[in-house]
Amino acid sequence: MNIMSNKEFLNNAAQHLNLFNTISGGISDTNVSVKKYKKGAVIEVWAAGVSPEAFNLMMHSNQLTIYAMLHSPENPELAVPMFNKVFVIPPQVNISNIEAVYTDGRLQIKLPYHSAAIRPKEIEIKHL
Repeated sequence: MNIMSNKEFLNNAAQHLNLFNTISGGISDTNVSVKKYKKGAVIEVWAAGVSPEAFNLMMHSNQLTIYAMLHSPENPELAVPMFNKVFVIPPQVNISNIEAVYTDGRLQIKLPYHSAAIRPKEIEIKHL
């Protein structure tokens, strides 16, 4: 079989090369920062050229994974990972209240602390 005469193979190869070329030359580096505040922390991710639909967040135990996939417009099943970042979430973060918001090319993940972590609680000592 002559590979050059197989149009389906050539089309798929061209899509892969176009996708890899876009990643190599057309996408800027991802910038990630973590800011800590009194009531929680915020993870900010800037990735120029990355659509909000490309971002994914996964929480497993105490690990938060942020990643983005670049999908080919010609073949939606063809995807290439653009970046992957894993954060270990400390126990003072209220995992059930984590929120993610995308605005102006920036993904912001809000990590609120448990109320006990914000306000110290005095424990009464009982006399027996």
